[in-house]
Amino acid sequence: MNTEMFHSNKDSNMGEFKRTVAIKTTPDIVFNYVTDWRNLKSFMSNILDINPISFVQYGPGAAFDTVFKVSGAEIPTTLEVEEFVRDKRLILRSRQGFKIRCAWEFKPASDGTVVTITLQYDLPQGITRTESDRITAQQDLEQASFNSLQLLRWILESFTGQEKK
Repeated sequence: MNTEMFHSNKDSNMGEFKRTVAIKTTPDIVFNYVTDWRNLKSFMSNILDINPISFVQYGPGAAFDTVFKVSGAEIPTTLEVEEFVRDKRLILRSRQGFKIRCAWEFKPASDGTVVTITLQYDLPQGITRTESDRITAQQDLEQASFNSLQLLRWILESFTGQEKK
């Protein structure tokens, strides 16, 4: 994993966490839903807006202007697809704005797919004036990721459940 923009000392605003959820549907369905930029706002609670800015809108070469909400602040950010392995992995990385690297992994399981999201970030100085601000922002990011994965599971299990009827 390339972490060059995330080397730091203990006093920095950089952080990393990982969250996992099991979803009762196939990896291709989960992957296709997550990698369609039009779906991101439906389950990612900290994405307020997202629009493609590249000719390519899916897969390698895709780039998006995105507005993230972190601790009440709206942060314009440009994301690009860094890695795209069909039904297995998607990595998005910022090239300006909120410094973030978000890796999605999709692994087949006996009853569906295990989805893991690993988020590396560098919190903007403007929202972390105090240690308390930094802790609150980190907790907000972790809670938003947890909520987003739970909502993704609910959407996909509801959707696939309706298809089977």
